[in-house]
Amino acid sequence: MDLMKLNIYDPADHPEEWTPEMYQKLEQARDIVEEWWLPNRRQLDRLGGVLAMTEMSDVYYGLHKSIIDAGFYGRTIPKEYGGPGWSLLQCSLLSAEITKVGFTPRLDDAFFTGEPAVQILLKWTPDEDAKREYFKRTLDGGFCTVWATDPESGVDMGGMRGSAVRDGDHYILNGPKWWMAMCSPGPVGLQWHLALLKTDTTKRTSGLTLFILNDEEPGIIRGREGDLMGARWGCARYELLLKDVKVQKKYLASPEGKGLYALVDGMNKHMANQAFQAVGVSEAAIKLVLDYTQSTIRWDHPIIEYQGVHFPIADMWVNAEASRAITTKACKLWDEGDQEALHGKWAILAFRMAAPSALEACLKGIELMGARAIEREEGWPLELMYRDSMIFTLYRTPNIDRKFLASYLVRRRL
Repeated sequence: MDLMKLNIYDPADHPEEWTPEMYQKLEQARDIVEEWWLPNRRQLDRLGGVLAMTEMSDVYYGLHKSIIDAGFYGRTIPKEYGGPGWSLLQCSLLSAEITKVGFTPRLDDAFFTGEPAVQILLKWTPDEDAKREYFKRTLDGGFCTVWATDPESGVDMGGMRGSAVRDGDHYILNGPKWWMAMCSPGPVGLQWHLALLKTDTTKRTSGLTLFILNDEEPGIIRGREGDLMGARWGCARYELLLKDVKVQKKYLASPEGKGLYALVDGMNKHMANQAFQAVGVSEAAIKLVLDYTQSTIRWDHPIIEYQGVHFPIADMWVNAEASRAITTKACKLWDEGDQEALHGKWAILAFRMAAPSALEACLKGIELMGARAIEREEGWPLELMYRDSMIFTLYRTPNIDRKFLASYLVRRRL
């Protein structure tokens, strides 16, 4: 089985979307994936998190160093800040292809870690020097974790316990944060975090503020690591404990009380990119199913010739094409500054189409391939794709997105 073979969507057929620089980056990504990821993906997945970093440190850090050396971080940082200035569509098209060649959306996260932070710094960070400092750190290969969850509050942001108390020109930060992805110890780059905490405990969401934290700050303690069913290999999810962490006022990532708005803005943009990851999963699943059904002989014929096999493959393709179309529209509208897109409508529509389609494509593929699809040693990565894509169902929580979309329709009707 040729795991590097191109899929249904070939960038070479779409010169209107792919610039020479994007082609170059795609070829670099394919080389990195072929050298570091594909030969080791099973073992990295089995070990997960910290064990992958310790028992396969040469592979783990070699992969990340190759990504950093190739200059993948900070693709959407504007040129006036020293970045390449890619559009959301350019970045997302590349994300889908990296997802396909690596057969997991988590690999693309390693190539484009910290992209939500770019939007937050660009639009919300008050101090210009802090903004430039962390744009440079990102371009130099700095890992960034961006998340908000307290262990006890979940999606109830207003109920979080983590606090930040003003002390002159500093803030004193205390509290736990959970799901800090890319929070692996001993990072390749200069690691930093964006953490959401309460600066006004008398308020709920209007009392939240985002802070920039350097990983080496005294008082930052790693708690337990998450042992996940999927998304295991590349970025350990840690509980991060903040104990009297002192942060200068200049490192506010958002104005006081505007932290949730800044976070949602960064997530809205990133959601369109994640929708393209899901498109990549769907198209990779179709490729694997076609390869398998064309090469598997039953009753003297390739099973692709049987009508019953055609039906689920057709459904997978319909969903993949529809997902690509709406996700492309979402990215284009964001790049054009469309207000509905900037407020998240189109990114949510795209993600709510693409994410379930990706999971359904993996599941249909597993059903068509049978036991071989869930046998890890067979070399068919469908079960890995399925486990890694399950996290799509948790991003932003689907019912929150449904509430947003339904409320939008009601407002329009009234």
